[in-house]
Amino acid sequence: ATPAVPSLSSLFSGAVHRNNTVCHHSVLRIHHRWRPLQIIRRGPGKERMTVTQIPTAQFPVVHTSGDTVGARRRLYLTVVAAYMASMSFGITCTYSSPALPDIRKNIHFTENDTGWFGSLVTLGAVFGGLLGGQLLNWLGRRGTLLFSAVWFTAGYLFIIFGPTTILLFVGRFVTGVGMGMVALAVPVFISEICPANVRGLLNTGGNMVLTVGILITFVLGKWLDYKWLAICSLAPSIVMAATLPWSKESPRWLLQKGRRKAATEALQFYLGTEIEKELETLEASIINVEAFSLHDLTLPHVYRPFLCTLLPMFMQQFSAICIILFFANDIFAATGTSMSPEDCTIIVGVIQVAVLLAATLLTDRLGRKVLLLFSSAVTSLSLVLLGLCFHFKKIRGDEFLESYGWLPLAVLCVYFVGFSMGLGPLPWVILGEMLPLRVKGFATGICTAFCFLCGFVVVKEYHDMQEFMGTDGTYWMFGAVI
Repeated sequence: ATPAVPSLSSLFSGAVHRNNTVCHHSVLRIHHRWRPLQIIRRGPGKERMTVTQIPTAQFPVVHTSGDTVGARRRLYLTVVAAYMASMSFGITCTYSSPALPDIRKNIHFTENDTGWFGSLVTLGAVFGGLLGGQLLNWLGRRGTLLFSAVWFTAGYLFIIFGPTTILLFVGRFVTGVGMGMVALAVPVFISEICPANVRGLLNTGGNMVLTVGILITFVLGKWLDYKWLAICSLAPSIVMAATLPWSKESPRWLLQKGRRKAATEALQFYLGTEIEKELETLEASIINVEAFSLHDLTLPHVYRPFLCTLLPMFMQQFSAICIILFFANDIFAATGTSMSPEDCTIIVGVIQVAVLLAATLLTDRLGRKVLLLFSSAVTSLSLVLLGLCFHFKKIRGDEFLESYGWLPLAVLCVYFVGFSMGLGPLPWVILGEMLPLRVKGFATGICTAFCFLCGFVVVKEYHDMQEFMGTDGTYWMFGAVI
């Protein structure tokens, strides 16, 4: 006899459909776990109802509420693991600020060497952004994040065991490659594994964790030398490499590669409910996306939003953010502020975290344009005032420091308030929102590389601009640009 598998509706209604007739049975009570029913025929008019295990390949998986809770837990743990990459990004950005004073005590470092040590991380990020755009398609989103951990680890090992200037430079460049990959992979991975109702919040959390990484570097840098600081900087990458392999790859990427079964398992891993509708939506979105060609960049509906994303990237980097983050200790020491440079960096780190949280709540209420204009105005004014601090210190000396030693710290606090409200997070938000889907992968890689290339130019030429225009004129120039 051939066993008949009842439909889901018949299981919940207590009716089994057979040969266009309905045989009613007592209502089946569904507990936390249940298995599909089979009707075993034993002769004319004789049949009995048994509970048997049918392989999942033959019967769809039905998750209970407990499975949904477990899936949500797995989702959040995966997001936290991905956040470790964002923390590595933030730590790597600001590593040079507390490390440089200690490096100068142990290794002969010229002003030119200082510029290279700060800027090579952004040059590495240029290559990481270009390479990361391809790796997202080749290795997947999770695979790219895991690969970035290799670059972070290798870079910090060069710094820890490198006794020469060249090896320190190599370490900074290699960690920068990891930064470029993370800048692309984290938002894409989180967006593709999270349901719509928490996607925006969890993506914003990545920026928050990045600024926490900046703060951690400033705090640890007050007490640790550059080698121990590099050892501690390895921790987020190691945590990510140990935890992320237990998660699943992005369902969208798996479908793009034709791995439907793996995509179904990934959706069940992250959502835990019936995923047929979500699976159909993903498949439809992939089918409807046309193949990308370079000719697409000549189309107005493509190049206009593409150019609109480049402008905020340019403004972000020419707001001198990389200079201030990479050389924060040196800047506070040069201004002669009344507090120690280490304490000043910790204060601005705390302010950056707090303001970014407020900016997250205001972004959807006030809109991107309003926040971006406000942020540009406050940041520009702060840079002009910072230039005035250096100018009056140069012409009035100790008299200015005795009366206004608190002013440079106050100005930079206002600077980070303005920057964190718009110029910091919004260029990356705009990048994710404005680009058409068919060119998103290629254009995102180009925009990321452009952003870090601008950062490299600004940081590398900073000391030359100081010699040419003076420190005050340098900051006035940046204030005028944005």
